[in-house]
Amino acid sequence: MPLLVPRYDILNKPMIIKKILLFLVLLSIGLIARADANPDLWPYVKERMFEDRVITEVDFLKIDGPKRASSGAQVPINIKLTKTPNVEIEKIFLIIDGNPIQHAATYHLTTKTQNLDLSTRIRMETDSFVHVVAEDTNGKLYMNKVAIRASGGCSGYMDSQDPEMTKDLGKILTKSKNEYLTTRIKHPMFTGLQKDSINGWYVPEWIVKQVRYNFNGEIVLVVENGISVSQDPYLKFNFSQSGTMIIKASDTKGQIFLKTLEL
Repeated sequence: MPLLVPRYDILNKPMIIKKILLFLVLLSIGLIARADANPDLWPYVKERMFEDRVITEVDFLKIDGPKRASSGAQVPINIKLTKTPNVEIEKIFLIIDGNPIQHAATYHLTTKTQNLDLSTRIRMETDSFVHVVAEDTNGKLYMNKVAIRASGGCSGYMDSQDPEMTKDLGKILTKSKNEYLTTRIKHPMFTGLQKDSINGWYVPEWIVKQVRYNFNGEIVLVVENGISVSQDPYLKFNFSQSGTMIIKASDTKGQIFLKTLEL
């Protein structure tokens, strides 16, 4: 399933404008503007993303986050997948019900990432349930969820010309410790919903759209990001094998960023 269609100018993308208008309509009728996470949003989001497919809530897939985030622009999320007999998970979807664009990221798994403990950071525009949905190789869907209070992470005003936003652009910082690999990619991750504080225009979307983890010549994890992933995309996951890991990231301007490390 494709994630978001990358765009460079929000004003030239009618589909994105339609999504923003839908968000504003939901806001006006009170489906989003609540003091806490609203469970009534999920049926609409679920139908749009998965139509009438059955999704089973399970214990082998879990998601956790703070009850109240200190910043809507950097909300820590943890996803845990426990390897289960006769179930091989192919991909995991991260979904933020109350965001203007709900699909935050997709994680494509392999046989080496079936016991997964993954942490990332997301943007949240308002209090919301955050769902994690897993699809196995037979097309069955599984889910879990967490309620988080946060606000203002996707929009607002910013100085898009601030040199600090693009300092060390594309630099991939890594750490391997206690059988976990941590990566952070220096990138502004403009959402396309933020306005420039100088001229008031929307700042065009610019994100790291994909990150590939290649271990000893074999792909072990592929991450597809949407606009709800935080600035300087952060990812930490359990990986205990020794060998060569090549990390390849690409953004919506076609730029490629590489990092090779020995584990």
